[in-house]
Amino acid sequence: MLYLVMLSKEILIIDEGRFLKICSAILNDEGYKTKLAISHDEADALVSENGISLIVSSYPYALSFLRSKNIRDIPTIVLSDELNSDLIEIMKCIKNSVCLLKPLDFERFKYIVRGIINGYLNLSGGNIIA
Repeated sequence: MLYLVMLSKEILIIDEGRFLKICSAILNDEGYKTKLAISHDEADALVSENGISLIVSSYPYALSFLRSKNIRDIPTIVLSDELNSDLIEIMKCIKNSVCLLKPLDFERFKYIVRGIINGYLNLSGGNIIA
């Protein structure tokens, strides 16, 4: 039954081609359905269709999308190589967000995704996990 619940949840991944495919493969192996976007416009279109339960994006690649108002109520995981004041301010503006610093600990990443999707990990804006 839990597996069926996970399949009904869609995760939008916004990143450049290579890491987008890696992240998608990891989440698909965990039983999640992913939608992929390599541009702000593609991501906006997918979010406007509804049904997105979680957004995974990279900083600064998805910077313009992260600043948009479309994602404010959708839980968001931001992946970044570095922590800076611009990223901290963006994280404060996204209501349900967490930032994971690269190199990515894939087990921690899967745990956080699972917690968000299944509702036992509640986020408030500005969470940074190194």
